[in-house]
Amino acid sequence: MQDRDDLSKARNCALRLIKFRLRSEKEVRDKLKEKGFAAETIDTAVDFLKKTGLLDDTLFARLWVESRIKRPLGLARLRLELKKKGIDKGVIEPVLEAASANYSEEEAVKNIIDMKIKKMRGLDPVKAKRRLYGFLLRRGYPYGLVMDALKEIEE
Repeated sequence: MQDRDDLSKARNCALRLIKFRLRSEKEVRDKLKEKGFAAETIDTAVDFLKKTGLLDDTLFARLWVESRIKRPLGLARLRLELKKKGIDKGVIEPVLEAASANYSEEEAVKNIIDMKIKKMRGLDPVKAKRRLYGFLLRRGYPYGLVMDALKEIEE
């Protein structure tokens, strides 16, 4: 049996969390658990937020991708970030597919290379290429795409 006061505190805590930025269900659950709330209380508070539309993993995933893609990041990195946030694969894939309709990883890689090359003018070409390679892979761009783009600038 859960305490009404505990449930009220859990709801308020969860509402404060999503007040500052939208969060995934897993993030809210983890934070409430961290605060020491019982599992039953957490479930009830999360159900309340879902019913009121304040907690929606699909909306969270879409907005997360929209904000992070401007950075720019590759789709693989975005997929990994969403998995870490506890978003279900059935939600991740359609969101990334929709985002990729308006986002060209090839174009983003070329823009990054153009921008970074200007800053690496005096650097040894091999060292510059290695740095670009690492940077682009950490950003989540596919290996083949990165290699092709780097070959292009060599020529």
